[in-house]
Amino acid sequence: MLESRLGPLDIETVVSGYLRYSRRPRDDDDAYDYDHPDTIADDAVRNAIVSAPAPVVWELVRTLLRQVEDDELSFHAAGPLEDLVALRGAELVDEIEAEARQDARFRWALGCIWLSYGALPDAVLERAVRASGGQIKPLPPRTERRNLPSKRET
Repeated sequence: MLESRLGPLDIETVVSGYLRYSRRPRDDDDAYDYDHPDTIADDAVRNAIVSAPAPVVWELVRTLLRQVEDDELSFHAAGPLEDLVALRGAELVDEIEAEARQDARFRWALGCIWLSYGALPDAVLERAVRASGGQIKPLPPRTERRNLPSKRET
């Protein structure tokens, strides 16, 4: 179960609402209705990644990635999966590695995320890169990126 503004919700309900929310046209006025169940599900995913127990977050993101269409996978990899790895990777690196070994689709999705040096302990970052088959290309730490020339300056 995940906590939401409506109280506890099961993972399947949250994933279904989150996916409906993510598929809505951006000009749909209801898409941003604070009290709409799909908006609440979107909030529940974001909040769970930050604060839910690691096993619950892991099950949530795995369930979500298994339910998305192939043409949506990179979008959701760059959202919930990237947030999961960046924020909870140290807790879940064993699960991430095991899933990547067993599931080529998950490994491909893992390769779509962006991580920065310094965002995770070095050993965890290295394990995530290996789990992605080397597709994750870590970015310099944020402080170093601020000092890089902009595209206009090069």
